[in-house]
Amino acid sequence: MAQAVRGSRPDALPERDADSTAPELVAEDEWICVECSTRLVDFVKLCPECGGVIVSKNELEESNWDPLIGRKLGGRFTIVARLGAGSMGAVYRARQDGMAREVALKVLKPERAYDASSKARFEREARATSALTSPHTVTVYDFGEDESTPQGPLLYLAMERLDGESLGQRIKRVGRVPPAEAIKIAQQALRSLSEAHDKGVVHRDLKPDNIFLHNVPTPHGLEEVVKVLDFGIAKIVQPDLKVDSLETQAGTVFGTPRYMSPEQAQSKPLDARSDLYTVGLILFQMVTGRHCFPDEDAVVVMARHIQSLPPRPREIAPDAGISRKLEAVILHALAKDPRRRPQSALEFHEELAAALLDSPEPHESAVVPVVQTTSIGPVADPSLEIAPAPQPPPRRDLRSLAFGVAFVVVLVGAVGVGIGLAQRRAPAVVYDEPKTASATPEPTLEVMTAPSPAPAPSASVEPEVTAKPAATTTAPKPKAAPKPSAKAEPTPTVVEPPKVESPPPPPPATTATAKKKPGSYGKFE
Repeated sequence: MAQAVRGSRPDALPERDADSTAPELVAEDEWICVECSTRLVDFVKLCPECGGVIVSKNELEESNWDPLIGRKLGGRFTIVARLGAGSMGAVYRARQDGMAREVALKVLKPERAYDASSKARFEREARATSALTSPHTVTVYDFGEDESTPQGPLLYLAMERLDGESLGQRIKRVGRVPPAEAIKIAQQALRSLSEAHDKGVVHRDLKPDNIFLHNVPTPHGLEEVVKVLDFGIAKIVQPDLKVDSLETQAGTVFGTPRYMSPEQAQSKPLDARSDLYTVGLILFQMVTGRHCFPDEDAVVVMARHIQSLPPRPREIAPDAGISRKLEAVILHALAKDPRRRPQSALEFHEELAAALLDSPEPHESAVVPVVQTTSIGPVADPSLEIAPAPQPPPRRDLRSLAFGVAFVVVLVGAVGVGIGLAQRRAPAVVYDEPKTASATPEPTLEVMTAPSPAPAPSASVEPEVTAKPAATTTAPKPKAAPKPSAKAEPTPTVVEPPKVESPPPPPPATTATAKKKPGSYGKFE
């Protein structure tokens, strides 16, 4: 028999028996009886003083000296340590006798066991979860009530023990979840909900803390599998009814305000689409790193679920790599009217699958501006980056335009000389009626000024324009162009001296057209 001591520790622990089932602990640890608080220097299954269960002092301290540590519930589940606690009860790590496995034991608080609604809720979770077999739903092994404890009757639920972290812990740790990873997490949760909804179970309390990321050993390493937990306030929907009349209470709202659907916040009848709204909220939080409605007051948050439109995820987190497709899927799930949401978990799953194919990686947000600039590049970049290269073509155009202008000038001069020779028989007519004499060359001057503002990029267009005035001059119809005769007065082509003055007007026009092209490149520069 082990020696019972008080307040002393051995220098080293003695060798344990081969059949000992003590958990692995540090050498400085002590063993304590949960019944009489006797401290032991080595591990034994039962206290030598009172026959109580022996547990580690470290585990007791981590569990705040929980009185259930070391006790056996249901005659087969020995509680080893506390994993977590809430208002309804606590979850413990326990060993199942007769089977080489550890379980998670959910125990309802003793005072809650006497509350009819709390007891009904606990039993409802056991019934709802035990009916589900999806690999993405936590597995339930057993359910029962132990009346032999000093605290009174205790209700317990034995489930598979999970290794990893909850989604809530993941979000707190990393801030934002990459879109592709967030989609996969949501898809696995939807697979669990799909089976639950098909079997008439509405979760009603989905949240990141109730979605567990379980590490499963595989030949290739650990694989992360999503497990949906806590069907404690699940609604068991009867086949032909949307609401279980035994669970509905007027004016009573069940759930967590941040993750309630609009109809849930108003205590209206619920169906599977309420859970889908909550999945949309969780998706929003994963990809943006913040709540959809981050107000601190629970009543305000519930009011926003009812009245306020959700913000766009891409505006909240523009650098998170959220695709337009994924944003549309999230906003679809967050519709206020259940009829405007996905109508089933399967439909929601398929929308996410399409968004996953279209979803950019987290780094793609940095690539998007590059794509936009390259799409603009073909229009602006050739004139901006390759400015020296386009210079020779405009020079060739200038030469050709210069030749064309010279040709037109010679042609105009020839026409003027011809007209002058034709009218030299009556030279007085030239001086007495300068308007008629200048009217004949006037059409050619008007045609020359007309092409200058026209967008004629090459010389091939200019000769065609100059050919027209030649045709007009050969058929002398001075009546057709008497309007701007004042413009033609400085260039009388009848007298030989003005022949020198006639070329200057065209060059300004041609130089203006020649500078037009470089000016257009200057706009891009």
